[in-house]
Amino acid sequence: MTRPKSERRPSWPRLVLFDCDGVLVDSERLIASAEAEALAAAGFEASPRDLLDRFTGIPAADMFRTIVTEQGRPLPAGFGAAVDRRIADAYRRRLEPIPDAEETLRRLDVPCCVASSSSLDRLRLALFVTGLDWLLMGRIFSTEMVARGKPAPDLFLHAADRMGAAPAHCLVVEDSVAGVTAARAAGMTAFGFTGGSHGTPDLGEGLLAAGADLVFSRMAALPQLIHGAELDRTSRLAAGPGRGSPASTGGRA
Repeated sequence: MTRPKSERRPSWPRLVLFDCDGVLVDSERLIASAEAEALAAAGFEASPRDLLDRFTGIPAADMFRTIVTEQGRPLPAGFGAAVDRRIADAYRRRLEPIPDAEETLRRLDVPCCVASSSSLDRLRLALFVTGLDWLLMGRIFSTEMVARGKPAPDLFLHAADRMGAAPAHCLVVEDSVAGVTAARAAGMTAFGFTGGSHGTPDLGEGLLAAGADLVFSRMAALPQLIHGAELDRTSRLAAGPGRGSPASTGGRA
């Protein structure tokens, strides 16, 4: 029997929040290389792999603050601007979208936005260079807009509020432990993405340990995964308290 329209449960999710670096654009290795080069030029020790392993998803200001504290020396004047120039140059020459990112954004039938630890200027350049900007116009949120960056929940809560979606109705797509941690702290569902070129064999396990409901490596699979998660939520609601299985823990696609 068809449920009366007034009684139908709202579809899930109401909003999909995408991280940008490593999720929509394949930028993490470019960023880490540029940052490591700038740090080396300033007399600091840090390899691109070390930056990726320790600081993926963390705002750059927090990362540099940690490095300065650990190595006991200040950054030179103009360091931030020099890093930005290196990254912008790398973006213009080599940045590519994550495979199937554009098609996935077109296929999703729910509102989407970007919520990233990058600056607004860097986000806009990344999306422009990769041709994704027109799909996300006016729906780009940066850590610059909030008091605390990831792993705090502030950015995701701010984006959801601006987009008019309750946290429980939001899905976050993230490639970092910090991002998944922030999503869970915000009361949102998190899917971990491992398809960026910076990923390591144990990335998926780390995302699951941080609280991701599932991990996947092909962006084209996202619409189907969302549909499966929605059906699983519906079946658990129908089953009532104490019945049904948790949503897709540890799945891969």
